[in-house]
Amino acid sequence: MGQIVEGYLATIEGQKGHERKVNAWKAARPFWNELRPHHVDKQTSADYIAWRNRSANTIRNELGLIRKAFSWAVEERVIEASARPPIKLPPMPESTVDHLTKAQFRQFLDKCIAPHVKLFAQIAVLTGARASAILELQWSQVDFRRRIIDLNPRGRIQSANKRRATVPMNERLHALLLEAKAGALTDYVIEHGGERVKSIKKGIAAAAARSKIHCTPHMFRHSAAVWMAEARTPMSEIAQFLGHKDSRITEKVYARFHPDYLQQAARALEW
Repeated sequence: MGQIVEGYLATIEGQKGHERKVNAWKAARPFWNELRPHHVDKQTSADYIAWRNRSANTIRNELGLIRKAFSWAVEERVIEASARPPIKLPPMPESTVDHLTKAQFRQFLDKCIAPHVKLFAQIAVLTGARASAILELQWSQVDFRRRIIDLNPRGRIQSANKRRATVPMNERLHALLLEAKAGALTDYVIEHGGERVKSIKKGIAAAAARSKIHCTPHMFRHSAAVWMAEARTPMSEIAQFLGHKDSRITEKVYARFHPDYLQQAARALEW
């Protein structure tokens, strides 16, 4: 099994997602490496899930790699199609939306000591962008005249699943960025000590501990979407703001936060 997975990984070296798959294999290797395809049955996936004891998304990522590797092995005739082991992924978990209320966000901001952490948090909720997009954001992407931010830097190919939008600056964000630009020492919006910041997790965790508000970088994106939904923003607009290619994704996760969610349907049930 190990030879097959590593053979597959060698064929995609340098491609998008290769590093993630390599990391998945590092976690899965102790369990799968010495198994032979004919040793794998329907119970093996269940045994791996119990052995790994991680979230469904993590398990799906790792078992997905194993399944993909064996599809490659069949295509390359490394193994016969009849010998392909049955790899069963756990079901997708229900979407959870960990977010902050506006009052919680204000409490969190009050305990942000480091200016770059406070700036990151505010940009995150004012753009709905992912942490990676904000940490990679350069001043060349900020158009103060037109009051827009292109979150996708020049030369970056848009991902089908994680698109980066072009978003408008409201008054608060415009003033915030003008102030930050005046004191900028680098080309990057989020900087500290005259250097680009590559990770914000520790800074967010420290402020969360001080404020006693559970918070992670991704919760700012969820919070932005929830606040927009609560303000009756159409799902199609929220989808564009978040960079969702299909608004059905947005509706599935955030529609229930809209004040009018299913209200017309509920009124139809009166008698």
